[in-house]
Amino acid sequence: MRHPSIKQAAIALALASMGCAPAFAASCTTPVGAVMSLTGSLGVLGQQIAKGSELAVADFNASHGANTCDLKLSLLDDQTSPSVGVDAAKKLVDVQQVPAIIGALSSGVSAAILTSVTAPSQVVQISPASTSPTFSDLAKQGKTGGFWFRTCPSDALQGLAMAKVAHDAGFKKVAVMYLNNPYGQGLSQEFTAGFKQLGGTVTQNVVYNPSQPSYRAEVGKAMSPTPDALFLIGYPGDGTTITREWIGAGGPQKFLFPDGLESQDFVNDVGAQYMKDVHGTAPGSDKTPSLATFQSEFQTKFGTLPTQAYIPNAYDATVLVGLAMEQAKSSKGPAIRDAIRKVTDPKGEKVYAGVAELKKAAQLLAEGKTIQYVGATGPLQFDANGDIAAPMQVWNVSAQGKVEPTGMVTVAQIDAMRGAKK
Repeated sequence: MRHPSIKQAAIALALASMGCAPAFAASCTTPVGAVMSLTGSLGVLGQQIAKGSELAVADFNASHGANTCDLKLSLLDDQTSPSVGVDAAKKLVDVQQVPAIIGALSSGVSAAILTSVTAPSQVVQISPASTSPTFSDLAKQGKTGGFWFRTCPSDALQGLAMAKVAHDAGFKKVAVMYLNNPYGQGLSQEFTAGFKQLGGTVTQNVVYNPSQPSYRAEVGKAMSPTPDALFLIGYPGDGTTITREWIGAGGPQKFLFPDGLESQDFVNDVGAQYMKDVHGTAPGSDKTPSLATFQSEFQTKFGTLPTQAYIPNAYDATVLVGLAMEQAKSSKGPAIRDAIRKVTDPKGEKVYAGVAELKKAAQLLAEGKTIQYVGATGPLQFDANGDIAAPMQVWNVSAQGKVEPTGMVTVAQIDAMRGAKK
């Protein structure tokens, strides 16, 4: 899929090096990098998530103050591969001299970029979708330099939310199959601990590697002893193969799916007729004026509502970069890093998503006032590790074969489970 650019031109996949003076001046352009999975096992999701960043750049450029540079989004494909992602990030940082990168999506790709490119280069990295608890640990160890943020909650939260969903569905015994990367490892660990806490049993915890032609051996292991349901942690590409082989081997057609598999294409590829008992989780959004505005503007620009996880997270991540530059009056990585919490200050005047509200934000910042950007995903309160707290949406597959939200596990409910773990 070719991604249309902001302002009626194609997104530059190979953008010529552009710069901006240390202090903003009118009629300048600042490149902002994005590394996302447009192909590979996360490509189905990434092509949609990228649209969130595209809309954010369009909104920011239509609303910013006279003393702020336009943003130019430079989007590169990581192919859901850490090595490809690192090469893409190096190109963005070394050649195009971007001060910030939106992405990646896969936790494994984001971790590789963070440790080898962005943190050493003092470039801000904001992921809309990398949920592994690994990043919290890296921050605590002082390995991120404060340059890491994410607008999605950690799997330390999703694992507990999924444990509650499984328990509420009446499952007593669950087999786990998880992708061999930080995302799969972290989520499997958090779910296992949370499900045990609620009295459940994980019958098997089976790791698998990506891009195999078959997973029959792993499926066979996960099926013995027979569980009530399968919790599959992965992405649509491999997930389709595994789910088909699970069904073909006679496994129970009761499934738990995380955010990485919240995809209508995934459901269609497996066959909706086999997806009648699905319980899923994904990052949710607090109900704020931002969410309605974002959805309306997204539909106007792309002709459809955003129905997939992480699209609003990508929007918020990109808006934050623009607002931070505007607040700092700088396009330097350390200045952006330091300004991100200033534009999400709970003591500041609230501003929301969309062109009109971002114009208001520009005016307030020009006057030297403090703002709190309340995003499409809700209030963005980053802790010292660059993490946020957010509710988890519950989803299933309807009788008509459609992925649809069915409820929410609140922050308070997750906090109660976390408190019980201690």
